[in-house]
Amino acid sequence: MNYKAKPSLIMVSVECLFKTLSSVAVFFGASTLLSLCQVSADSFTPLGSTKAALVDWVGVVVGVIPFVGVLLAVGFYTLLERKILAIIMIRKGPSKVSYMGILQPFSDAGKLLCKEFIVPTRANVGPFILAPALMLTISLLGWLLYPYKSAEVFYVFGVILFMVITSVSVYGVMMSGWASNSKYSLLGAVRAMAQSISYEIPMGFIFFCVVLCSGVFMFQEISVFQQSSFFFFFPLCVVMVVWMLCMLAETNRAPFDFVEGESELVSGYNVEYSGGGFAVMFIAEYSSILLSSVMSAAMFFGGNEALIGVFMMAFAVFFVVIRASLPRLRYDKLMSLCWTVLLCVMLMASVCVVVLVSV
Repeated sequence: MNYKAKPSLIMVSVECLFKTLSSVAVFFGASTLLSLCQVSADSFTPLGSTKAALVDWVGVVVGVIPFVGVLLAVGFYTLLERKILAIIMIRKGPSKVSYMGILQPFSDAGKLLCKEFIVPTRANVGPFILAPALMLTISLLGWLLYPYKSAEVFYVFGVILFMVITSVSVYGVMMSGWASNSKYSLLGAVRAMAQSISYEIPMGFIFFCVVLCSGVFMFQEISVFQQSSFFFFFPLCVVMVVWMLCMLAETNRAPFDFVEGESELVSGYNVEYSGGGFAVMFIAEYSSILLSSVMSAAMFFGGNEALIGVFMMAFAVFFVVIRASLPRLRYDKLMSLCWTVLLCVMLMASVCVVVLVSV
């Protein structure tokens, strides 16, 4: 691999400043171009007719703000994870940047984005660069299913769309592992494919049970149904346990983090990524964890949005505590758990739910 040596720290700082200024220049250049296009379009509008705006800036801002909120939530969730891990392991967590380390996520993001993005000599350049963007895009698309009570767009078959998004998310990992042209990256990608396909089968039975109990495929209606009757956690407590195991496997979290097993694969599918590419992959992974927490709260503890938020935080902390408490399993044990235990449990649970609903 051909690494470029930096002659001094001053050049690194100058390069970082240049990247920042170029990004700002691109943003203002695009804004100016859109403004000029809008002015020119308005100038050709006939007098007496209503002027049609070229860009609905209010709609753009309203559409962008939730995704910016997700990115901020990911940053502060990493800070929460490091604080909880520090408490469990009886050591100091991030505490130097600002008051109690509150600005540590911004420091980490700035450090990663200012680093050089190195492309290996034998890598497939196009897929190698495209893979992190694909992972982040798919991860953010899942947030369109957030169970708002009041929204302009409702997804009637939100449950099916959620399954599609979780299924497609593995393609980014596969692309990054294959394009890196490294055996460690490829092994991590192959593990991701097998693990995701296997655990989507019990997850499909879980959605079958929830949809059969509520009678709808929309997450908003599932939440409202529980507000007017009872939490699905009480009749489906076994189903929720299987759901949490499936979410740990789908999001590649400990003790099922074989996709990026440091003890076996150095770092897994992202071993050849550095700088901004690694940061984007990191954001996509933690965004999926928060999305899984939201959907878990909506499916089993639905109600008003404040209640969903409380249980979402509980599930998010659960992911961290599990990471600090349990060691990584063997890969064959993971696959055996899915095909011989969870699948049988969900088949029996589905039969029981069908019987109870039909009575």
